[in-house]
Amino acid sequence: MTEPAADLILTGGHFYTVDPAQPWAAAVAIRDGRFVYVGDAAEAEALAGPTTRRHNLGNRLVLPGLIDSHTHPGLVSGSKDVFLLPDTQDPEVLLEAVADAAQRYPERLLLIGGYWHIATFDMAGPSRHALDRVVPDRPVILYDDSGHSQWCNTAALALLGITRDTPDPVPGFSCFVRDADGQPTGWTKEFSLQPYLRRLGVGGGAQREELAAFLRYLVSCGVVAVLDGGNQDAEDAVYAALASLEREGRLPLRYEGAAHVTLPEQVPGVVERVERLQREYGGERLRINTVKLVLDGVTEVGTAAVLEPYLDGPDSRGNTVISGGELEALILALHSRGIELHMHSVGDRAVRTALDAVERARAVVGGPLATRVSLSHLEVLDPADLARFAALDVVANFTPHWYGGYFEGAERWLGATRYGQMYQVMTLRGAGAEVAYSSDITDNVEWKTDRANPFLGMQAAHTRLEIGSDPNASPRPPRPPASECVPLSELVRGYTAGSAFQMRLENRLGSIEIGKSADLVVLDRDLFAVTPSEIHQVTPIAVLIGGMLAHGELP
Repeated sequence: MTEPAADLILTGGHFYTVDPAQPWAAAVAIRDGRFVYVGDAAEAEALAGPTTRRHNLGNRLVLPGLIDSHTHPGLVSGSKDVFLLPDTQDPEVLLEAVADAAQRYPERLLLIGGYWHIATFDMAGPSRHALDRVVPDRPVILYDDSGHSQWCNTAALALLGITRDTPDPVPGFSCFVRDADGQPTGWTKEFSLQPYLRRLGVGGGAQREELAAFLRYLVSCGVVAVLDGGNQDAEDAVYAALASLEREGRLPLRYEGAAHVTLPEQVPGVVERVERLQREYGGERLRINTVKLVLDGVTEVGTAAVLEPYLDGPDSRGNTVISGGELEALILALHSRGIELHMHSVGDRAVRTALDAVERARAVVGGPLATRVSLSHLEVLDPADLARFAALDVVANFTPHWYGGYFEGAERWLGATRYGQMYQVMTLRGAGAEVAYSSDITDNVEWKTDRANPFLGMQAAHTRLEIGSDPNASPRPPRPPASECVPLSELVRGYTAGSAFQMRLENRLGSIEIGKSADLVVLDRDLFAVTPSEIHQVTPIAVLIGGMLAHGELP
């Protein structure tokens, strides 16, 4: 019986397949949205029929579709109306901008702005009294650039009902910084404000067209699938918007949604929450089968859970949102329903807590888990835990665009030694871990400055320099250790096969192989030949998803 003809044949390209059995190919044939041939041009052409479309790619480099395996489209779309602070570490300039915003937006009961640099203040953080000087009579909340702390004035604390007697939701993690008398200083960390803002109806919305525009932007960067890193209280609004986009044929990529856990009280019932979200909003491209647990905080504000104390005191070690025993119970519950678990885990104590919980859960079930567990960010790792990722089948998800010094402020908390050992991608990869990459952007500013572009992330991880730095003549040397600079081939693998594995899509996506979805990125230049400082300028001229053109034009 004669095989049907291919729908599309692409020749004349350099296809980097990310398939260890056949790393390179010269041509592919596509039928019904899948690869039916990967190899040389002559054999591909043999599959042509009278209606087959053919394109010669003119020696361009072609990659599998890229995957952003931890980002926040809903938060990005919902941040559009946050008033923007100037890019400065001068507190007086920030205060002038706040006073100006108060004049420009007189109708806003609650004035929400961002994003001030964590490095602007010392480890004591900002003070409500400074904000009171410029806006004494209206509530003001300013988010920092990490998204993990807020600066409030006295009126904001009063509106929310936060006093010296208000307990910290999670001491050492989601907490209210206090002065010597126990009064809140106005610096609030992590998700301590979330229940109070929820009561006011703040933070539960989504801007559908802004969401659609951001997803189109991701596709233009070569991204064919994403994992949603969480939407706090806007879950239903975001997934309702995505579901409506899919019904209209306007959801441009595959979208894995997640139920977001940021506070302990959200753990009970989260399995049922995932299943409800999937039942109400799931579709062909939109799938919701993941719990995103924020296990700890960040080093820049001293909330990541660390084994050795931070430099501000012997008892300062951050914290985890739930205990190891509670995490083990959650993992077993997810295992029983085949739901995936993705965790924010920055500090070495959080990583160990997670790995220990996975190990105990595996012992209970007597083998591998039915839930795929991944840990994201992994800024500080203890050497004793490196080999455990591979042994326990835990995926390591890194955020490459941070590696050149995008966020400042961690060194004063960690000290020079720990700071100089952050982001051990290659060490962990050498220990056999499966590695995935992601952008983890949360606001409109990061979108408009290309922080979600995988090629920008590749450059930062490859050079360990912030974008705009000259690798050959930088006033700041590459972030140590140099041994952790990631080769481009390894970065491509993590953005494709590694991320597909994390999202349990490895049989469908992540490489150019017969039988997999025909997802391709045709580049305007050779990623492997450009100078390191030009990597972020590499641009897809065409993106195919399921064999259909999703962005650009084929030559």
